[in-house]
Amino acid sequence: MHSASLTQRLLNQHRHDAEDALQQVALAVLQQEGIRSDSVLRVERIAALAPPVAGVVTLAEWLAYVDWEGFDSALYANLEAVAAFIAGALDLPDVAANLLQTRDAAVFEAQRPALATAALLFIECHIALFPG
Repeated sequence: MHSASLTQRLLNQHRHDAEDALQQVALAVLQQEGIRSDSVLRVERIAALAPPVAGVVTLAEWLAYVDWEGFDSALYANLEAVAAFIAGALDLPDVAANLLQTRDAAVFEAQRPALATAALLFIECHIALFPG
């Protein structure tokens, strides 16, 4: 009998909260790859992951940064890479445009649940690349 991968179990366990599921999957990737929060090469090591995995981890870290430092500060933290992932891989150009052009926190907060849900669907489509 085939058991579910770690990533699939995390998605199932946190299905009620898409953003929490996204954060849990990103944490599993960082732990599996041995990428610590105090690593000098953290950004480079994340960028060296498979592109779908790197995009998910980058997005999860950026969303956490929004929560820690606020939306206005997050606009200056790796925004171009995050917006490119959102517009391209997640196919949410309106969300990316808000981040890059409008920069409206209220609009972003309204779009955030759909963003997290899209990220989970993306993970499911690329599940073989995530921790097994």
